[in-house]
Amino acid sequence: MVLDTFEALAMLAAMLGILILGTNDLRANLSFYSLHTTAIAAETAWIAHLTGESHLYWIAGCVFVIKAVSIPSFLKWVIRKVEVGTDTGAFIAAPLSMHLGAFTLGLSYLIAKQIPGLIVDADSTLGSTAAMSILFAGLLLMLTRRAAISQIVGFLVLENGIYLFAVTQTHGMPLLVEMGLLLEVLVAVMVAGLLLFNIKKSFEHIDVSQLTELKD
Repeated sequence: MVLDTFEALAMLAAMLGILILGTNDLRANLSFYSLHTTAIAAETAWIAHLTGESHLYWIAGCVFVIKAVSIPSFLKWVIRKVEVGTDTGAFIAAPLSMHLGAFTLGLSYLIAKQIPGLIVDADSTLGSTAAMSILFAGLLLMLTRRAAISQIVGFLVLENGIYLFAVTQTHGMPLLVEMGLLLEVLVAVMVAGLLLFNIKKSFEHIDVSQLTELKD
């Protein structure tokens, strides 16, 4: 099967989402996240080209600048400040986690085939498959990693899955809605970054599995 550009960009975003699961190195995770989000921005721009909706070009540009460049750069700065470069003690080893991500890609395809009410065209199934695979990847990151920074990356990947599903199935949402969501994500990440400093200062670690323990 030969994929068209729409399908290829969606599946590229899904594959890069799975690669995030394949390493415990936080900087590598953020680099993969940046590439993954760039693919989603390119998908948005391609939808703008196909539909002639010019506001989607603005959204694609904002997704790239805010989510693919600014947020990873900010989180890499946070990593340097808290002096934590690796998510040690993950509940599932990175290679196994990546294989689970690949399994959920196949599962996502089976689920997508059963969802009623989607736009009936050749791109719809793979678009929703990629989006659900990214959702699963974000959930796996949040459930299997212990470092707080990994929880943030998992949240961002999860949000990307929701966004990709919306943009591939509706072929674009109003500009104000998209800009509002991007602003909320940016603020949430900045607040989370500030909280990481306080967690590191108070508990001397950013392991979320240990935050249930009281400390004087």
